[in-house]
Amino acid sequence: MTPAHNSGWGPTAQMLAGHFTTFASPACNGGRQINLGGGFVNNRIDPPHFTRAAVNMDKYLPPTTDPCGQVTYSFRDDGTEHQYLGRADYQRTSDDTIFGRYMATKYDKPIPLREGDSALSLYDAAGNRNILGMDALTHSLVVGDTRVFGSNTVNSLRFSYNRSGVFRLAPATFDPYDIGSDVYSYQPDAGVFIVSGNGFQVNNPGPSRFTTDASQISNDLTLVRGDHQLALGGNLAYWKFSFQSHARSGGNRNFTGQLTGLGLADLMLGRVGRLEHGGPALLPMNQWYVGLYAQDTWRVSPRFTLNGGLRWEPYFGQSVTSGAVYNFNRENFRNNVRSQQYVNAPAGFIYPGDAGLPGGLRGINTEWWNLSPRVGFGWDVGGDGRTAVRASYGLTYDFPNAEYQLINSNSPPFGNRT
Repeated sequence: MTPAHNSGWGPTAQMLAGHFTTFASPACNGGRQINLGGGFVNNRIDPPHFTRAAVNMDKYLPPTTDPCGQVTYSFRDDGTEHQYLGRADYQRTSDDTIFGRYMATKYDKPIPLREGDSALSLYDAAGNRNILGMDALTHSLVVGDTRVFGSNTVNSLRFSYNRSGVFRLAPATFDPYDIGSDVYSYQPDAGVFIVSGNGFQVNNPGPSRFTTDASQISNDLTLVRGDHQLALGGNLAYWKFSFQSHARSGGNRNFTGQLTGLGLADLMLGRVGRLEHGGPALLPMNQWYVGLYAQDTWRVSPRFTLNGGLRWEPYFGQSVTSGAVYNFNRENFRNNVRSQQYVNAPAGFIYPGDAGLPGGLRGINTEWWNLSPRVGFGWDVGGDGRTAVRASYGLTYDFPNAEYQLINSNSPPFGNRT
């Protein structure tokens, strides 16, 4: 039995009758008296001012007999994880070894809403986490070959493939239509309602799906020549990512109390402090990567070793395969040049099909000259191994994650995020 250790506050029978006297009293607000603003006097709001949607929402909330409207509820946070791992090694010759490794991880987390639960059970106020259900499966495969050419040359060839699929599940609760709101919903039985202060949260954004496929091939060659240990190699990678989420499909409403001073009073009046709304968040993308390097470890003397190397990894950018990508041209803006693809877009914005958009579906130019030098040394000061001085310097590049273009791809004109 999961203990009911989370708290929320919902409308009481007294509040539904228009009396907020008790709820606004110090007893319900940590010793602070609240007087309703917005033109309401004596902490009363005549019920005809209540919005139909707020009154209808009450039937989806757990009943309360507490004078302040407090309710307690539990949530389910069970999960099952399976992991499978296998490896095979093959000694083809005395100088050549081949191996393969496969791992799969499965994670199942059931939808937390059970019989007798309410919409509040989808939210853990203590940990501030979404606890929707989840179904996830990840595969990882690596194949490698290591070959020795004499006593001073080794070559390692590797291929890897990874795939992950994460599906966030959501139970059917209610959507704006169910409570009589005319705000459009892209996803049935989903919606987010946050009532600030002494209020509650219904946190059901709807289902989501995230899949990633990534493959890579790399080769590393190590040579020892006199006092030099040389390393040469590179890797080529390609990955695809598909993002589909309904985070705002039913609308995210936040009742902040900015009108009356109480979030629940603002809710009953239908006065939303903030509404974030939009269609399904969609981002299909792919990206190429290449990196080449050379490095030398030079034993200058028995007491001094010098390292130097250079890596080249151009940045190609991310291709948004749906074409939901854009850029901004400052000269077009200054000259009031508008897009030929989206004629209502502000001056300066360019989209796939417009002249001057770099990189096609990437929206940016390739950065060819990403060169990363690195140098370092190690010095045995006394020659006895008791005191060593080391120093190094390197310049490296990082890459944005696969969701980098998500907000852009769901902004107008591609999505209706507002």
